[in-house]
Amino acid sequence: MNTALHNILLLLIVLTTLACNDDKTNIVVTGQIIDEITGKPIPNAEVLVHCWYHHTIDDNNLDEETLTTDDYGCYKIKFSKGHRIDVASIAKDYQPSRSHNKLKNNVIEVNLKLRRIKENPTLNSNVLYYDPSYLKVRIPAVKNGESMDFGNAQTFGFDFKSLKTNSDTTQTDLWYKIDNKEGLPSTIVTSHKGGLIPIFSNELKSSFVYDLLYEKTTAPVIGYVSLYKLTGKEKGFFIRCRNGNYGKMIFGGEELSVSVPDGQGGYYKEFGKDIICLYQSNGTTDLTYPQTDIDLKSFLRGFF
Repeated sequence: MNTALHNILLLLIVLTTLACNDDKTNIVVTGQIIDEITGKPIPNAEVLVHCWYHHTIDDNNLDEETLTTDDYGCYKIKFSKGHRIDVASIAKDYQPSRSHNKLKNNVIEVNLKLRRIKENPTLNSNVLYYDPSYLKVRIPAVKNGESMDFGNAQTFGFDFKSLKTNSDTTQTDLWYKIDNKEGLPSTIVTSHKGGLIPIFSNELKSSFVYDLLYEKTTAPVIGYVSLYKLTGKEKGFFIRCRNGNYGKMIFGGEELSVSVPDGQGGYYKEFGKDIICLYQSNGTTDLTYPQTDIDLKSFLRGFF
């Protein structure tokens, strides 16, 4: 092996080792859980802490600890090594909160503010449904050919009152405009009696999809449009439904792109996105989501 190649290999080994050995040792995590409004400590709050460390060069693993806060709302936990600390907390009569932190040194303080539950019994949602709802289009293939029959394409809109999709857009509040091309449509249309307002990622405190359940809890009353060109930066939308009530639609993490046999020797293709929706049936703009019966581990991992 020549000297130049030998030196390059040594450099690669050093860089790989440095990249994978950023774990700190003797880690101490402390923090306090407090009421978001009053600033008072919350005793007996449940706290879940994940400490991520390098298991192998290409694999991360974690240590997990669950504890409760003391009379002053404080907690403390130690780990042998790690490079990232994730903390979530929940308490009786409070919504959950979480924080994700890359370690800069071996001591870190992670404080969380919890918001009191606001009951909202008239708010309906499809959050807990096991079958996801999809805003989508269906495009059949031209018989005896490989091209797509856009003239007979269908769009499946969403009705907030029933929390169901429907191919009859007169019975839905919003739907995709059919583009004469394969792929995810680029425009959303609403009933002329309703409208939508986009919610962008830079308007949110967290990057997690489900945090939109807890953020942006009051719908605007003006500014709605009935035709919207997607930019790809939207996390969701405020919706004014065709009956005058308000809702919120959140894009989930799945994008639909499938080919399905039509049972007649042909096939059709579907393109869309899964959606999570809230609907306020009492006519107010209050979209406060009071759900607290969740698994804290799933919440911390971003699955809820």
